[in-house]
Amino acid sequence: MSIPPLKLQITLENMPHSVYRKVLVPEDINMLELHYVIQVAMGWSNSHLFQFQDKQNAPSLTVHAPGESDDIDFFAFGRRAEWMDAEEALLKEDFLEATGGKPFWYWYDFGDDWWHKITFQKPSKKDLASYLGKPLCIDAFGACPPEDVGGPWGYAEWLEIIINKKHPQHAEMRDWAGLSPRQKYDPDAVNLEDINAQLSYFGGSAR
Repeated sequence: MSIPPLKLQITLENMPHSVYRKVLVPEDINMLELHYVIQVAMGWSNSHLFQFQDKQNAPSLTVHAPGESDDIDFFAFGRRAEWMDAEEALLKEDFLEATGGKPFWYWYDFGDDWWHKITFQKPSKKDLASYLGKPLCIDAFGACPPEDVGGPWGYAEWLEIIINKKHPQHAEMRDWAGLSPRQKYDPDAVNLEDINAQLSYFGGSAR
């Protein structure tokens, strides 16, 4: 019998519209692997640094990207926190069991500040039946914002500009995002099949 997965809801915070993903992941997944899963599930391009934290403010555990110095807690703003490398930290041991299953945070791009709240959920029988041992996105809503758009507030402004044909930056902002003149942008759109097609390759660079 296969080991049951952990179920997570990943919600992008402070957004002008709802953006979330629900994923099933192996219970022995490490935090670097989870980073890759989030990047694929959300639709990010893995272009910036990231951190996991047990709390958004005043964290006691901070998990950083490989290569970052754990001697410098610049992004913890001087607060004392235990630092761990993402390849060494484990989702089950360091976040589920150590925190009693409390929600934790994924911080992507320290300039745009995309904060993702991650919540543990109980897998349903349907979830367990669909799980084949690799990460799987079982529910998704909301388009991923463009990279480098300026965070949630910059994204909200960008949305207003691209639908307002009279705005002086309308054509420029659409072109910047790669939108053709007649192409509509649906902030609720997400392709679950495409996400899972990419997650099916999990086990290569992530494992």
